[in-house]
This record gives sequence, structure tokens and C-alpha cells, in this order.
Amino acid sequence: MKMAMVVFVEQVSDALAELSAEMRRMQDWVEHDRPRYWKLQMRRGMDLVHEAQQALHRCLMFPIANERPSCTEERIALKKAKERMAYCEIKEERVRYWQKTLRHEMFEYEGRMSQLLRLVEVEVPRAIGVLNRILRNLDEYHAVRAANPRASYDDVAMAKAIWADAAEDEEKAIGVDQQSDGDAASGSSLEPGGNSQQASSPVPPTAT
Repeated sequence: MKMAMVVFVEQVSDALAELSAEMRRMQDWVEHDRPRYWKLQMRRGMDLVHEAQQALHRCLMFPIANERPSCTEERIALKKAKERMAYCEIKEERVRYWQKTLRHEMFEYEGRMSQLLRLVEVEVPRAIGVLNRILRNLDEYHAVRAANPRASYDDVAMAKAIWADAAEDEEKAIGVDQQSDGDAASGSSLEPGGNSQQASSPVPPTAT
């Protein structure tokens, strides 16, 4: 079981690291790549509209046989250029929407993953520690029995020693969690839309 726990921790840690890297790539794509791309496309669209307007103006300046030219091709080109620019404006708006949505979802994800991180970083190592103490006491028991088959072993004392150490580990973990919660509470004031007044107020001590 100990090896199964170790393998579990390694697999979960690798999966979380891979997922975090993928999310960072996605965030970089939404936060930097797409805004830069559509800003460039918007600039090009404005240039195309300007060029199409100039071409239509030149076409209208030169009548044919004293008749005003239709300039059909120039009008079509101008229409397409305006449609392209409108399309780029929509894309820019969608990028801003997904930036806001992605930030919110990543904040929610980090909150949910904190429980799994606690399991991997605290609970499983604690369980492995308990297993190690059990195995150590079993080895001591076998050593006593091998030296004197009729000797008795104080199994009650063994259980108390094991779980006393587990309780001590629990208290340490609770102290670490309380410190992490305090750091998270003070850091939450940096979130967009956070209440600076609430962030500056002291955090009441946790009852023990």
C-alpha cells in the first residue's frame, strides 16, 4: 500500500504539473497572442477601408462619356473592407470577453484544486508516515518474538505511540493550513474588485 500511495502522489503531481503548464499556455494565448493578432488585423482592416475609399473617390472623379461611372468593383471592394473591419472589431470584443472568463475560471480552478493539493502534499505523506511507524513497530514485535517466543509485546503501547505521532503530525498540518489561509486572505485584497477595507482589517484568530 505504501508503494501504491507513492505512485499515486507521483501520478497526481505529474498530472497537475502538466495541466498547469497547459493552462499557462492557454492563458498566454488569450492574454497576449490573440489581442496582438486582432489589433494588427484591425489596423490592416482600417488601411483596406481607406484604400478602398480612395479608389472609389478616384473612380467617381473621372466620368465616362459625360456619364457618372458606376464604379461597381470599387464599391464592392469598399463593402468587403468594411465588413472585414467589422469582423475584426467583433473578434477584439470576443477576446476581451474570454480574457475575463478565463481569469475567473482559473481563479475557481485554483480554489478547487487546493483540496487535491492538500491531499497530495499533506494527507498522503501523513498516511505514509503512519504506515512507516506501523511497519517499524511490527519489526520490533518480530524481533522480540524471535529473541523470546514466550515474551509478550505491549500492543496497547504500540498503538498509542503510533497514533500519538499521528496526532502530533495533525496539529502541525493544522498550523500550516491556518498560516496558508491567513496568507491567502491577505493576498485576496490584490484580486480585481477586492474590498481594500476588508483586506486591511485584522483576521480574527481561529478557535482551537
